[in-house]
Amino acid sequence: MTEFPATQIPVYYINLGARADRRQFMEEQFARLGIVAERIDAVTIAGVGEARMALHADPHNPWAMTRVEVACVMSHEKAWRHMLDAGNEFALILEDDAVMGDGLKAFVEPAFSSDLRPDLVKLETMYERVRLGRAVRTVAGRFGVRQLLASHMGAAAYIISASMARRALADPRLPRMSVDRYMFSRGGPIIPHRRLFQVDPAPVVQLEHYRGNKPADAERSDLKRDRDGHHAGVPRPLRHRWRDGLGRVAYTLRLIAHILPDAEARRQKRREVPYEGDV
Repeated sequence: MTEFPATQIPVYYINLGARADRRQFMEEQFARLGIVAERIDAVTIAGVGEARMALHADPHNPWAMTRVEVACVMSHEKAWRHMLDAGNEFALILEDDAVMGDGLKAFVEPAFSSDLRPDLVKLETMYERVRLGRAVRTVAGRFGVRQLLASHMGAAAYIISASMARRALADPRLPRMSVDRYMFSRGGPIIPHRRLFQVDPAPVVQLEHYRGNKPADAERSDLKRDRDGHHAGVPRPLRHRWRDGLGRVAYTLRLIAHILPDAEARRQKRREVPYEGDV
């Protein structure tokens, strides 16, 4: 178990043993930023049991996950358990395709999490058009920390509290959906949430969306190829469309309750969150 310095919160990154290229990619970035990080050995498809896969047996369910996707969820669960076993109150979780800007260093300082007391802080951008609330913090003079008020997929970089990790691990809904859908999508049970924040601009972006020079072959994603092939052309059954429709109504009502007290959120249109290297 890694001993982290007092100058930062624990940082864990998820990496498959077979992807030494991705491990090198991450370790070089940590060295550049002066961040101490611990590798979490990602769950492989061999580690996904049939009981877990039985939840995704309906071939007509467009949200059913492949074995690779389930392994990804289980990898995040493994990181959360590691965090809890170590007695950490907050931790930064990264996937091994995260491009880290210099600004990330400010968010691993313990004062940030201890002052804000977040449940979740999304540190990456997927360039989706999202609605954000007013800035509750300004970090390093240029990063706004705003309440996230719309779906913003991706789970490559986020700070999670111990209380949120325990809640997610105990929730029977988590094994049925992807991690980013659970935490950052209107289809999940969390968003909107008073202690859920988005950093703007984002100090992290996934390699898939990074607009700069990319390391050779590191962008290759077995998960994306598997997911795209699985969901291509899958029809939406009527019962799922009804379920999603009811979910949107419930989400809208929760969202209104969050937006009404926030004048900036009421005025703001949906917009893309830039990566720090874009601005």
